[in-house]
Amino acid sequence: MRRLTKYTIVAVLLCIATFGITSCNQAPKKPKFQVVSIDKVGGSLDEGWKLTLTVANNTSRDIVIKEGWARILHNGGGVGQIKLNGEVALPRHRCSQIVVPLKASFSLKALPLLVKLRKGDYSAFTVDYTLVLQGAFKNRVIEQNTVPLDALAKELNFGLKK
Repeated sequence: MRRLTKYTIVAVLLCIATFGITSCNQAPKKPKFQVVSIDKVGGSLDEGWKLTLTVANNTSRDIVIKEGWARILHNGGGVGQIKLNGEVALPRHRCSQIVVPLKASFSLKALPLLVKLRKGDYSAFTVDYTLVLQGAFKNRVIEQNTVPLDALAKELNFGLKK
């Protein structure tokens, strides 16, 4: 089951990458925040998952992800949910590695769909997500609905089968 949900969890967290993806050696005009790489995924459905990311926070303040959750859909029907299991701090003016704790739950009818994800077929999957951030501003909510998983994976060159 660990392998079945690996791609799902990573894909949802990559939604954070809506600000762009580059290396730590940035172009002159730096995005304020970006996911640079996915370094490691480990854990289980029972104990939770730990996603290790390299992120760049080019703002003058630490950013804290206070809450986050996502709903994974296939052809409009719910497959599973992923929730941030604790706060995550992104240090200011730095490209650093962070660990994101997650809890995931999936319906039993989703097992064939998780096999499809594991094989790298993200077509017909979408994600609705919400993040609550705190930084130099009061809490800011970032929401996005019906984000196509295949387009996101293609942008990140992650796990696509030819």
